Amino acid sequence: MKDFRRWLVVPATLIAAWVGGSLPAFADLKPLEDAARKEAEVNWYVGSIDGRNAETAGKAFTTKYGIKVNVVRAASQIIYQRLSQDLSQKIANADVFSSVDIGNFVTLKKNGSLLQYKTETEAQLLEPFHNLDPDKFFHATVASVIVIAYNTDKVKGADIPRTWKDLLDPKWEGKLALGHPGFSGFAGTWAAQMHKLHGKAYLERIEKMRPQVSRSLQDAVGLLGSGERQVSAIPVAPIIESADKGNPLAIEYPSDGAIFVATPSGILANAPHPNAAKLFLEFLQGPEFNQIMVKARYESMRADVKPLPGVKSVTDIKLIRPTIDDSVDGIPKVAELWRDIFGQ
Repeated sequence: MKDFRRWLVVPATLIAAWVGGSLPAFADLKPLEDAARKEAEVNWYVGSIDGRNAETAGKAFTTKYGIKVNVVRAASQIIYQRLSQDLSQKIANADVFSSVDIGNFVTLKKNGSLLQYKTETEAQLLEPFHNLDPDKFFHATVASVIVIAYNTDKVKGADIPRTWKDLLDPKWEGKLALGHPGFSGFAGTWAAQMHKLHGKAYLERIEKMRPQVSRSLQDAVGLLGSGERQVSAIPVAPIIESADKGNPLAIEYPSDGAIFVATPSGILANAPHPNAAKLFLEFLQGPEFNQIMVKARYESMRADVKPLPGVKSVTDIKLIRPTIDDSVDGIPKVAELWRDIFGQ
């Protein structure tokens, strides 16, 4: 496997700025690698990706550095509950925490439970992934964009929706499949942005379209694939994965903006293996992990890791970029508004 350090060529002035600042940084990762190997292992609490890909990433890290990765995988809210229980009991178990819910990190940062660390690899990421947290307590490590998906047997040519407002066209009545923002983080992000951009009236008009609303967006993938429903708002990854299996599905990047979702990782302040945790966080932003994510149909965060055929780089599309407040405050509010409008 290629030497990771060859990716870490940065201007000397930038290195000096990092070293001279208040945040710890390793201009040369060799000292960090040596310190991490002495710790021998790293514990990863992960809810942002599935277990199979988490194990694949752990094995890749172990192959590269000889450091064992203990993967503890559960849904984001469940793994966050376990972490919260550890912290309340002053148990130092997790080294690195990854979740789809950025609100988890806002809370952990406020409580002093995260370690401030500036990764060397962030400078190599595409611009949209810089400074998820300007204070460097958590970092973008997995990326998705929410787009319009459709059944290619049922929707063709000029009928393909090109903008989010196109979903309000009466021809889609009874043909939409959506997730519930009270249960799906991606559905919540989409609904919060539609509400922010177009107001309550947009959601009221969507309700009149009689969409089929499911707790899981995976249900929407199945409904589109079967032709029972024809159009959805959904992340790229599950649609491309289903299409690769032969299902009649495709994506359209809305001209008014695909919704950008960067999910974070952070190091625990009480991490039992702090140097291994720092090296693992560098790995999560590095080329090897991004290659694993691209194969799993997630977005590439790096220019040196190309997207799959048919998938565009985030630098080549118009993006709607939710703020942290949009996620932390906007999603719960829109979930309540959704219940009021939809009665569910």
